[in-house]
Amino acid sequence: MAKDIRVVRMILTNFKGIRSLEVTFDPEVTNIFGDNATGKSTMMDAFLWTLFGKDSQNRADFNIKTLDANGKALPKLEHEVLVVLSVDGVETVFRRCYRENWVKKRGTAKEVMDGHTVDYFVDDVPMGKREYDAKVSAICPEQLFRQITNPSYFPSLKMQEQRRMLFEIVGGDITHHDVFNELITDKNKEYYRSLVDALDSGKTLDEYKKQIVSQKNKTKGEVADIPGRIEENNRNMPEEEDWVALSSEIEEKENEIRNYDSLIADKSKADEEEAARRRVVRRQIDDRYECLEELKRKVKKDSNVGHDKWYSDLSEKESSISNTKTDIRSLENKLSTLNNSLAEYQSQRGSLLTAYTAIKNETFEADNSRLVCPTCKRAFEGVDYDTKLQEMQDTFQTNKSNRLNENIQKGTTIKAKIEDLQNQIKSLEQTIGEKKNLLSTLESEKQQLQNSEPKTVDIIEAVERNEKYISLKKEIEEFEASLKTAYTPADVSEYINAKNALQSEIYALKERLSKREQIERTQKRIDELQSQLSNMQQQIADYEQIEASILDFMKSKVSLVEKRINAAFSYVQFRMFDTQVDGTEFDTCECMVDGTPYSDLNTAAKMNAGIDIINAICRAKGVTAPIWLDNRESVCNLIPCASQVINLFVERGAKLTIQ
Repeated sequence: MAKDIRVVRMILTNFKGIRSLEVTFDPEVTNIFGDNATGKSTMMDAFLWTLFGKDSQNRADFNIKTLDANGKALPKLEHEVLVVLSVDGVETVFRRCYRENWVKKRGTAKEVMDGHTVDYFVDDVPMGKREYDAKVSAICPEQLFRQITNPSYFPSLKMQEQRRMLFEIVGGDITHHDVFNELITDKNKEYYRSLVDALDSGKTLDEYKKQIVSQKNKTKGEVADIPGRIEENNRNMPEEEDWVALSSEIEEKENEIRNYDSLIADKSKADEEEAARRRVVRRQIDDRYECLEELKRKVKKDSNVGHDKWYSDLSEKESSISNTKTDIRSLENKLSTLNNSLAEYQSQRGSLLTAYTAIKNETFEADNSRLVCPTCKRAFEGVDYDTKLQEMQDTFQTNKSNRLNENIQKGTTIKAKIEDLQNQIKSLEQTIGEKKNLLSTLESEKQQLQNSEPKTVDIIEAVERNEKYISLKKEIEEFEASLKTAYTPADVSEYINAKNALQSEIYALKERLSKREQIERTQKRIDELQSQLSNMQQQIADYEQIEASILDFMKSKVSLVEKRINAAFSYVQFRMFDTQVDGTEFDTCECMVDGTPYSDLNTAAKMNAGIDIINAICRAKGVTAPIWLDNRESVCNLIPCASQVINLFVERGAKLTIQ
């Protein structure tokens, strides 16, 4: 069942020049007459401001204050509008009040304006703005309210928004299967296969269209580079040669090189034999020198055994002395630490003895301030006095005894620590003395060793007197003499030069022969690029076919939608698709009456077109609301509508009149 909204009554107070006005509206048609600037449009502004805080131009910052003859706002007025709405026969009172805040600043007697406040009431119950707006929106959201109360609202929207609203009204139940049922036959079903699969997979038409355009443009970008790359490969391809002749020539020259290698080998055989003999002699010389070095090491070791033992004993003694000195330093540091600790504990013990004497000499002295009643503050007398005094004496003695015992316990503990430290110090001093005696002994033994150093042996002289050394030196001299024998190597430079020349020629021929592989690689790459170009061109054709199928789908859907949309109207028709001069089709949304576009209609036709659109929206949304018709005097006949109608007539010289 449709929701029926009607305005029952409005009361304006100090609103845009109207000081006070109460209007009762007919539930079907109310006519408001008046000359220009008498307040007709103000009625509509007041109605919308009360509900939404905006005027008929959808402005939130318009001026609602009452002005004086000089155009200045009259101060300290409350601007208020009350609107009684009937929703399915149940009345609700909405009231919005706009007022100035006047305050006295500190130190001044004059009031100044400090901003504005807006108060909201529903059925005289004060509310916050959010709660008030929620109450209004529960009856009808603002945007929908403007759509069904102002005939010129829908035609003023952008084309895309008009299309969205029309699709929302009647096109929401058109699925892509409905369109395919109109579009696809047994003969063309393969043509639309890709589009069907895409939409069945959950993609929207717009998403799939963007995907295809993106893929097509990407492929076109890649295709644009391929012809240039093919041409570049053709330019860089070497010219064909007689590859068989080149291979034969290379083989002949390689045979000549092998002949020269044989001649060089024959002449170089004697050189190789002499070189081998010299290598053997050099190895023998090296072996003798190694024997000489081994002999020197043995003679040195045997000659200085006594001196080496002396040096080892001396080094060991010096190490013992160093270790002993380190031990002494460590023990002395520890002794210093123990002495410091002993002095600290002895100082603490002296302090405890002093404290003990002070505590022991303390005597009880009565505190008269405590010998009074804590409640009435009167001094104790008789038994109460004696009891309280004895209690204070007992407490004093107990406290004194506890502190003496605590002092004695601390003194006993410190005494034990002092005795332990004294024992450690005594033991440590004894150990240090023993270490110092050991150090003195070690230094004495070191001095004795230094005074008894054995005589060293002249190693060079001992080695040169050794018979084996003399024999080895003689053998080395004989081998080195055999290396000084004159030898003239064979001259093979002529063969080598000829061989090098042939190798250069072979390199040049192979360079030319390698072009055959370059040609094959280049031709293979050209074939790949041409195949790639053919495949991509086919892909582009496939994408363009899909784009065409998408366009067919859009046309078919628009045709279905146009039928359903136009079936919802009795006065207007909508054209949802149009064609440019070059044949390109594009989306549109043009409202027409008898084939005439809305922009070319007269005032009466435009108003009736707006009412027809409002009727369709009301049926689709299940709600009606008061329609405000400005410049109603320009229209003789209105098409029927189920909504309450409020006509604003311009009447020359007339005051504001409501009928």
